[in-house]
Amino acid sequence: MNPFRPTDPEFLANPYPTYARLRREAPILYYEPWDKWIVTRHGDINSLLRDRRLGRVMDPVLTPAERAKREANREPRHAPFAAIQAGSLLEIEPPDHTRLRGSVHAVFTPKHVRELAVKIEALCEQLVTRLQGLDRPFNLLTNYAEPIPVTVIADLLGVPESERSKLVPWSKAIIGMFEPERTPADEQEAVNAAAAFSGYVRELIKLKRRHPQDDLISRLTELHDNDPEAISESEIVANAILFLNAGHEAVVNVIGNGVYALLRHPEQLRRLRDDPSLMPTAVEEMMRFNTPLQFFERFILEDMTYQGHTWPRGSKLCLYYASANHDEAVFEQPEVFDVSRQHNPHIAFGLGLHYCIGAPLARLELSTALSKLLAAFPNLQLVAEPEYQPRNVFRYLKGLEVSV
Repeated sequence: MNPFRPTDPEFLANPYPTYARLRREAPILYYEPWDKWIVTRHGDINSLLRDRRLGRVMDPVLTPAERAKREANREPRHAPFAAIQAGSLLEIEPPDHTRLRGSVHAVFTPKHVRELAVKIEALCEQLVTRLQGLDRPFNLLTNYAEPIPVTVIADLLGVPESERSKLVPWSKAIIGMFEPERTPADEQEAVNAAAAFSGYVRELIKLKRRHPQDDLISRLTELHDNDPEAISESEIVANAILFLNAGHEAVVNVIGNGVYALLRHPEQLRRLRDDPSLMPTAVEEMMRFNTPLQFFERFILEDMTYQGHTWPRGSKLCLYYASANHDEAVFEQPEVFDVSRQHNPHIAFGLGLHYCIGAPLARLELSTALSKLLAAFPNLQLVAEPEYQPRNVFRYLKGLEVSV
């Protein structure tokens, strides 16, 4: 029997026993319903993420005839979603990836991130002060975790405060398109959100062109107007959406999954409260222990053989970060949640060319948000056991009801 059954409720509730079995018995497994290869060991994923024979998209190696065939087979109603993927840093390869990464890199340098520290600290303090006034349980995700990355990324992009409420629903709908088991309704929601989000960013570009400010969209618009070949308007749109989606989903769900892990492991919570200097290692452990982005896909760009498997050009791999982060060959007692873990080469942010450009900012947001939360609420506790969304790519809670 195939040990990989990603639609089973038991797997969706807790995939880690299945990952352990796959690492032991079938670390590289073809899963026919997805037409994809499932890769689960840390060493393999580490190697494959750095292998230039793999890529996020096939575009660099397609012949003109193949491009024409792909365009002919493309679903017309998916065009708005395809448009926001086409220019995204996440979905392109060099030389375009190199060009675009250079255009946006300044926003995510350690120096710029350090400059944001005061703002992030003030934001977290404002949020915990608001929550301290509540005399009832609350959803930690919507009332605390979500506003932090949305506010930070919206400030960086230059999205007016009055218009930010639209961003999270758009983001949540768009990521549904990445799920292998998505429904037609999921697809339509993603397409609608992509159209609305991209239309909004194009209007924002027009506004920034007339009234530039010190934000990323203003700077990229100026760069485009001075040199259209440096970055196109469509690429500005695609990457504004990417930064909001990626920045929001990663930070919110590490906070959610991480706080849940702390509350389920009270001895670790006590250690962290007693020694706040453990916060950096605790954040890394939260990302490792229950990684929100469970897997990332790659295409085989040329015929290749790996570990006895022959993959023709165009084969698709699912590289399971979450499984790699529990690999017994790399991590001592991987099923143990340890906020002081020292050897922790997790790959929650990826590796190689597509390593997350926003990793320094995410780490700052996470450490600040968690430090302020634990300091403000010494009696934080679960109200009820939460449930996970029945998703494969993204593992995140439906909600996290807590009392203080």
